[in-house]
Amino acid sequence: MPVFGAALNTVGLIFLTHAVYSTHEHTVAFAHTPLPLDITIELLVSILILSAGIVAASPQLKPIQWAKWAGKIEREGRHGEGKWTREGEEVLSEGDPFAFLGLGKGFGTNGEGRRGFWDVRGKRKEYANWVRAGGKQ
Repeated sequence: MPVFGAALNTVGLIFLTHAVYSTHEHTVAFAHTPLPLDITIELLVSILILSAGIVAASPQLKPIQWAKWAGKIEREGRHGEGKWTREGEEVLSEGDPFAFLGLGKGFGTNGEGRRGFWDVRGKRKEYANWVRAGGKQ
């Protein structure tokens, strides 16, 4: 189907380019006359062909309801898109888009969920203990 969509897009783009060029030539030659009907029809047909090509070339839509989408992921599993991050991890198409970061549990649980998070409270306790010890290593 993407090949058919690409073909429709190519034909629609050619018609649209010709309609725009014809409109330009008409306005240069006959500045104060209305646009001829054939140019208007060509423009509308090219837009319809382009719209059909975009719809035909688009990927399959995902379900709107979360339960259906989650069930589909559980049945079929997550699959790669053939894209890779700078770290060399594969980008997965469904599920958590940030799973490659390895953040883990997330907010509201035992783990903070952010890599490189600086624990302010822990550092304050560490500093207070250091001061109580007299500033010694």
